[in-house]
Amino acid sequence: MDDDADGDGIADKDEQDADGDGIPDELQIDTDGDGIPDYLDNDADGNGIPDDLEKDTDGDGIPDYLDDDDDGDGIPDDEDDDADGDGIPDFIVDKTKDTDGDGIPDYLDDDDDNDGIPDYLDDDADGDGIDDRLQKDTDGDGIPDYLDDDVDGDGILDSQDKDKDGDGVPDDMEKDTDGDGIPDYLDKDADGDGLPDTLELDTDGDGIPDYLDNDANGNGIPDNQEIDTDGDGIPDYLDDDDDNDGIPDYLDDDANGDGIPDELQRDSDGDGIPDILDDDANGNGIPDELEKDTDGDGIPDYLDDDDDGDGIPDELDLDDDGDGIPD
Repeated sequence: MDDDADGDGIADKDEQDADGDGIPDELQIDTDGDGIPDYLDNDADGNGIPDDLEKDTDGDGIPDYLDDDDDGDGIPDDEDDDADGDGIPDFIVDKTKDTDGDGIPDYLDDDDDNDGIPDYLDDDADGDGIDDRLQKDTDGDGIPDYLDDDVDGDGILDSQDKDKDGDGVPDDMEKDTDGDGIPDYLDKDADGDGLPDTLELDTDGDGIPDYLDNDANGNGIPDNQEIDTDGDGIPDYLDDDDDNDGIPDYLDDDANGDGIPDELQRDSDGDGIPDILDDDANGNGIPDELEKDTDGDGIPDYLDDDDDGDGIPDELDLDDDGDGIPD
């Protein structure tokens, strides 16, 4: 039987909070045991070398900041449109700029100006004493962006312009909320707070993230009662023929018509783990193997000397579960 540290009926390997303390396990990992979780630790392995200086994209033993070909594709970084091989064109990010001259380019540096304030909290990341938002002037017309109606000077008002900075890349592909060099549309943690965006999504704004919310859209109807596979206006839980194939669900091996037999998808307790893989399919906190009672005599099989109630002790019974197939 799989381990279940918090006793919630879900095997540790299948859940995001195995110890049941309300904090996703991935946010608690502390590789070097220094009390700082890895996602906040600049030296997660505790070897005395900042992680930024250890990154070795191509695994050739040469850290990226010293490597002329970070991704090992045979194209020198200064000629490579994607020097780190991350699938993000380098033109989206200036990968050569190093504001504080510490050898770590700004896109990898958590503190560009080396003032001790992380960039995502720093209003003056370049350390010149002037709020960065007051200085940026994309089109060089002398009007800072925050006052300019046409930031890129292309003659299209920003309110109508899909490429406000005029760099040829649509703005929705450039937005980088946390300034980590990865645009939001590719970033699994767009705001850089250490929580994966999938765990923060809260459609109805009720403070309960969608993955834990039984009514994610906040319309008062449990989500599992809104599913309508065949779109006939009758939710599946009330529909005798979920996929509208003309075969009543009780006779249909694939009631929702997705090509996967229902018995492989059934999830009795709605925990996201199909019954065939769930150690506690009914979600009552008791492992199913301890509840099984083949003959319904009130004695679970693991304590019953005659599981199928045929009068033959299991140790002598060639078919102790009474299914007609010799064990």
